[in-house]
Amino acid sequence: MAVLLIILAAAASWFDMRRDMIPNRLLIPGLGAGVILRMTIDILEKKPLDILIMAAEVIVLFICLWPVYSTGGLGAGDCKLLLLAGVFLPVKQAIMVIISTFFIAAIEIVLLWLISRFGKRKRKIEAIHFAPAFLGAVLAGWL
Repeated sequence: MAVLLIILAAAASWFDMRRDMIPNRLLIPGLGAGVILRMTIDILEKKPLDILIMAAEVIVLFICLWPVYSTGGLGAGDCKLLLLAGVFLPVKQAIMVIISTFFIAAIEIVLLWLISRFGKRKRKIEAIHFAPAFLGAVLAGWL
């Protein structure tokens, strides 16, 4: 499951950097594959209640991300990308990946601000790419 999550995060990063968006044709099948894989593993390990925990985790994560999305802090693709952590990872790991993602994105913002402030060409930061921060958090969680 970890390999598939890393592949999805890398593909999302590529799309985010190249096209400034993360397409649903990547995220929706990724979410579906994560649900199927996690359900299969839970059934094989005889932990059927873990499926309910995963569903509750994703619902709580969605509720927590809604205000950030509705105020323009995150795009819809970024929110769906974070839902991948809830589907693929156990609760504690998912929380760490999500917190790490926001921390890495904050570092990215500070660095971009410093570059724009002290660089030769001063320009306003229009947007940041959130998917590379997610990829970094996922990779950091597995190292």
